[in-house]
Parts: sequence; structure tokens; C-alpha cells
Amino acid sequence: MKPNSVAAAAALLALALGGCTVQGRAYQPEPVPPSVSMIHIYRPYHYYGSLVVPRVTCAQQSVSLKPGGYYSYYTNAGPVTCGASTEATSQIKFDAKPGEQYFVREEIVPGNIVGRVHFTLVDPDTAREEIAKCREQQPAPDSDAPR
Repeated sequence: MKPNSVAAAAALLALALGGCTVQGRAYQPEPVPPSVSMIHIYRPYHYYGSLVVPRVTCAQQSVSLKPGGYYSYYTNAGPVTCGASTEATSQIKFDAKPGEQYFVREEIVPGNIVGRVHFTLVDPDTAREEIAKCREQQPAPDSDAPR
């Protein structure tokens, strides 16, 4: 292969892979107003399952997180259910308290045909380290709740 061909192939590969990454802003901690809760949904980058991008719904918010993406939103205190489906449905439920932040990690684990979603409620110290490597994504256009 000629040197110019190698450079062109490398540039095309970089462009193709660049289209798979999340382009939003890096995570920055924010204060939570005392009257509401803040939910952070994030998906650390892993090559496995990177083509699986299910829609995650928490309360009234929906977002399809790519690997390396996160989405944060405010919600009223009370029960929160986050769920997603691929070949199986996965949910996590917890009680959100006013003035608190909650970090929900989304992972894709092996399934029978395609990867399955697995949610974990992560302690804030661990989550802040993991989410720091993620970039913000916007919610699905049909989500109702404001950020």
C-alpha cells in the first residue's frame, strides 16, 4: 500500500470512529436545589455492546445513551423507575429524596441474541469518577419534562 493510501485509510477510519463517540460537554457537578432531586444516567464506554443503543426512560425523561454518554435532569422527590428494553426488559427502582443526587449506570451485558441492559445505582464517589469520562447527550425529542 502506498503511503498516501495508508494516510487516507487512517483518516477515513478516524472519521468513522469519531461518529460513534458522544460530542457533548464533559460532566460538571451542579448544586441540587433543596426542593427537587437530580438524576444522572450514564453509560461508561465499553466496546462490547457499543452498537446497542436502547432508549432509557426515567420518570418522564427518555434518552438513548451511546457508550460514553450521560444525561442529567431534575425531578420531584419520590419513587423513580428507570427502564429499557432490548431482547429483555430491565428496570431499577429507587426513592429520590429532595436535595439529593442519584447516579444510574447503564451497561450492556451479554444476551441471547443482542446485549441486554443492566442498571446499577452507584454511590456518588464512584459515579463521579466514572461519569467524568462521559459526555452529555440530549433527551429524545418527545420527552416531556424540563431539565
